[in-house]
Formats: sequence, structure tokens, C-alpha cells
Amino acid sequence: MNAHPKDQLNVIRIIHLALIGGIAFFSLVVAFLILGKETTSNEIELFNYFSPALFFIVIIIQAQMFKITIKPALEKEIPLSKKLATFQTANIIRMALLEGCGLFAAVVALLNNEILHLVTVALTLGLMFAKLPTPLLLETEIQLSRNEKDQLTEEG
Repeated sequence: MNAHPKDQLNVIRIIHLALIGGIAFFSLVVAFLILGKETTSNEIELFNYFSPALFFIVIIIQAQMFKITIKPALEKEIPLSKKLATFQTANIIRMALLEGCGLFAAVVALLNNEILHLVTVALTLGLMFAKLPTPLLLETEIQLSRNEKDQLTEEG
């Protein structure tokens, strides 16, 4: 039994939000530990530079990986369910790379007892929220037809 496209989109959103939630929760714990002075500094100075640099490197890598992974979904002849499955895979790869970057920045903040590294986490979360799957985002990223976009918004 094939799932309705709207249901497939909801599953993609749940996975997406779960990845965001993991970073957000861990970062809040780190922020409370730092602000509450519950940690001692084990400063590793190299991480002070690598953490923000990693953010910019990951932005480039995730965009390229997404383009490579999404390519099969851009074919016009394949059904919407297959396009959504391909998008889901590409989106998980993109979000996993961003999640790794955000979690690394949070760990650096914890190790160095420096709340400033959570700015990188905030930027990562902002980018992840900007890529939250919606019919409009899917329309542009996998070039949906009007009919396919309507299938994502109609009740199943």
C-alpha cells in the first residue's frame, strides 16, 4: 500500500524536526551548564577556530551532497512517491551533516566553557529550519508540477 504524498511529507518533516530537536536540546543543556558554571574549562584552542570554519565547510558540502543525491528525483517521468523518497534520503543526508556541525560546536562550547560557540549552533539551527520541508520548498528543490504540488496539500 502506497502512502499518500501528504503523509510522506509529514514523515519527512518529523525526521527533520527530530534532528533539529536533538541539537536544540543538547545545546540548551550545554548553555545551562556553561551559564551555571557547572563545567571546568578544558580549552582546546584549535577548536575555537575549527568550529566556525566547519560550519562554512559543511554548508558547501551539504549543498553539493544534496544536489548529487536529489538528481534522480529531477526526472519528470518518475512518480511523486519515488521523488519524495529520493528527497527524504537527500534531506536526511543534508540534515545529518548540519546536525554533526551543530553538535560539534556545542561540544566545543562545553569543552572550552565558551558560550560564544553556541552562535554556530544557532546559525546551524536557523539553516535547518529554513530547509524545513514544505510543498513550496519541494516544488523548487525537486521541480514538482502543479498537480504534484496539489497532491501534497490535498487530504488523503
